[in-house]
Amino acid sequence: MENTPPILSSLMQQFGSLIVLDFDFHIKGVSENVIKKLDQKDYDTILGSKFDLYFSTLFGKQFSKISQILENIRDKKYPRQILPIKLDHKRIYLKLSLHDNHLFIEWEEQFKKYTSAKKINEFSFLLDTIQPNNWDRVCHGINRILHYDHVFVVQIQETGYSQVIAEDTLDGKDYYRNMEFSKSFMPKDVFLYYSMCSYRYSPHLKHNDQRFYSIDPEINLLESQLAPVPVLHRLFLSEKEVTSALFFSIHVDGQFWGLLIAHHHEEKNIDLQQRKLCTFMIQNATSKYENYLKQDLLERNKLLKDAEVNLKIDLLKYKTANCALVKHMETLMGMVNADGLAIFHQGDVYFQGNCPSKTQLYEIISFVQTHTEKALFKDNNFRESHGAKIKGQLTFAGLMYLKIGLLNDQVLIWFRKETVSNVLELEVSSTTEDINSDKQIKLSETVNHDIATPWNDVEVSFVLRLNQILKESIVGKLKDKQQWSEQLLALNNELEMLTFTLSHDLKNPLSILKMGIQFLQNSKESLNPTALEKWYSNLIASTESIEEIINGVVLLAQRKTGTFTKDPIPMAYSLEQIYQEHILLHNPVAANIQYGKLLPIWGEKSALYQIFSNIIGNAIKYSNSKDGVRLHIDSYMEKEHVCYCIKDQGVGIPKENLHTVFDIFKRGDNVQHIDGTGVGLSLVKRIMERLGGNIKIDSEEKQGTTVYLYFPIVEDFPPSMLLDDL
Repeated sequence: MENTPPILSSLMQQFGSLIVLDFDFHIKGVSENVIKKLDQKDYDTILGSKFDLYFSTLFGKQFSKISQILENIRDKKYPRQILPIKLDHKRIYLKLSLHDNHLFIEWEEQFKKYTSAKKINEFSFLLDTIQPNNWDRVCHGINRILHYDHVFVVQIQETGYSQVIAEDTLDGKDYYRNMEFSKSFMPKDVFLYYSMCSYRYSPHLKHNDQRFYSIDPEINLLESQLAPVPVLHRLFLSEKEVTSALFFSIHVDGQFWGLLIAHHHEEKNIDLQQRKLCTFMIQNATSKYENYLKQDLLERNKLLKDAEVNLKIDLLKYKTANCALVKHMETLMGMVNADGLAIFHQGDVYFQGNCPSKTQLYEIISFVQTHTEKALFKDNNFRESHGAKIKGQLTFAGLMYLKIGLLNDQVLIWFRKETVSNVLELEVSSTTEDINSDKQIKLSETVNHDIATPWNDVEVSFVLRLNQILKESIVGKLKDKQQWSEQLLALNNELEMLTFTLSHDLKNPLSILKMGIQFLQNSKESLNPTALEKWYSNLIASTESIEEIINGVVLLAQRKTGTFTKDPIPMAYSLEQIYQEHILLHNPVAANIQYGKLLPIWGEKSALYQIFSNIIGNAIKYSNSKDGVRLHIDSYMEKEHVCYCIKDQGVGIPKENLHTVFDIFKRGDNVQHIDGTGVGLSLVKRIMERLGGNIKIDSEEKQGTTVYLYFPIVEDFPPSMLLDDL
């Protein structure tokens, strides 16, 4: 004898009916209203039977159509469908859907036969009036459809609190605006209930006494609209003398963002069409809000990018990163909407805005360092949580702490003032699972102090990016310092060598010169003209030797400190490689390059790479964003030089900026919106000078730029290299 599965029972709302099938169309669950429709007394005889055994008669001529739709849903040809049909002479909405491995058949009464053209036009008008980030308009539009006493939007905060950000009431009064619900208002089980459906509906909050019987414990009744409102919210609304309620979930960028809650003091049936219209309106408003957030993020990112560029320039300009940070304190504070900023560097402290005292700052830094080893620490409730550990009254509520580098000798701390708010606490007195048991809810309103607005993702992202920039700058300065030390050591070695050379090689000619002068002084009267001429010749030869030695030493020093060792370098492959690297880096909308004759160059490979990488990179970066990159590279010989001509059709350089184009940190007035530091051309000019070459630029704004690079020809190129062409 087969084991009969136990029959499970759950409570549901009264306003509809539900059947749950498996994929073989066996009945796995059924609600009391369905059993009454079938005029059956024993639900256990229905459970486990085939769907057609009991329901082919109930649905009559619609049964075959319903069965076909269920098969299509089961086979995932489409996810769900709603059929307006008649059942027992009443119009109903029959909703067919797939949830995990179960088919749901759910129906409810239809109260409106159709939506009039006038209502559709009014609905279209309401959609047009909704502006991005204006949830008050959304509440008003929803209430034009529902005519409920009260409609409001609750946004879930990062802190777990829920803030009422918009409200619309029939009497025109504000009841919850700017109020916050405590963390207890949205526990995890409540989160799950609302996030699983686009809306939740309860025409009468107390009518939750319909039984649902099943033989499958895997059935998830939260997938049904008949699932009752969570006890917490049902009791809260009952306390506010609410009878009918609608809850619309709001998801922003795929994340549960909040709820639009509508409620009425009397029982009120809202037709499915009206609920769908409201859902569409909220989705439309959410889409506009998402676009608003993206646009705001783009604008903020541009500001952040500009701040980054200016900071990078000053980090390059000043000897220490701390100097640049102090100069940009106001910007660093504004980028994260802070009320104050403190910079700690090896014991020195700099303040901007609302900050603690120096003594308190030292204590805060000591506390955070013992509290966490992470580079970033943030606490919007710092004063309440840890204020007792700091001497004196703190003037801020929240902080964000950034440790730069691995040591604790440089720290940035942003501060925020408290945001005072009224908080509604909810507490249920009973723990019983029966949703209709006598439970009580205790409501208490408190004023919330010592909490600052939490740091959002954009602000935290900026701080993390700032940390990366500072790390790169510090590492770069350490490398520069190391290079300077190495260069200083090399120069000291060269100076020692030069000193030895001068002292050793000049001894002989100087000795001869000294001896000759002394001899002439003492013996000039007794020497014949021939001997005198000979001594003068020796003295002249000695001075020429001294001159040659000095010139040779100077030339040696110049070569060691100012020039490159030159080799004949073929350019075709390198130029194409550089071009492809910058196309990959800048990703223009289109790119076209034409090569002429590409002659070899007498130079040093890494230096040539720096030169052409800067010039080609500029041509691509400052190309016309609409037309893409159009570049031409050619070369020819001119007066013992190889001249390379790089011509683009980009934005060009304004005439008034051409005379400063090689100055460090100088950029054209027309490219301030494009990333850059103004270092590249200055570097190219210095390298060209060390190669013994020259650079010229012709440019016209909006017409393009031509760069001429002149490389000296040291000697004839090998004939095979002159055949090198792309």
